[in-house]
Amino acid sequence: MDLKELHDKLVAEGCNRFCIEGIGQQSDDDVEQLGLNDGKWEVRYFERGRAEKTLFSTADKDEAIRYYYNYIMKIEHWHIIAFTRSFDIFNAHKEKLEAAGIKTIQNDIPYYAGPEDRVYRLFVTNKDIFKAREIFDVVPYYDENLKR
Repeated sequence: MDLKELHDKLVAEGCNRFCIEGIGQQSDDDVEQLGLNDGKWEVRYFERGRAEKTLFSTADKDEAIRYYYNYIMKIEHWHIIAFTRSFDIFNAHKEKLEAAGIKTIQNDIPYYAGPEDRVYRLFVTNKDIFKAREIFDVVPYYDENLKR
């Protein structure tokens, strides 16, 4: 498998927390990245743009791809479905997902812009993002005043 095939396979599995140097959307923020460094294939953890530690290193590209695929597949990949100040909107999204047998995760921000400013956040994991996209016209839903 080459790097592009690896990228596409991870996307098809519902993975979103990964980065392959030179392929797809690049990120070096709180992510495990696969890349070539001084002639060695490395899996490195990046936090806030800085390489924190090397998790794996080898001169063998195929070995690095196998390791990276297995490592990324063990991570629970969260996908945001709703980001809203409205409990009613949050709850409607949650009820639709759970009625379809999709497990949800609620992870609110209790003090978004200050005290008493709760933002409700609803997530699904891994391949459930594909089911959620079939249920809703827009994923993720953001309140207009909360768009990033």
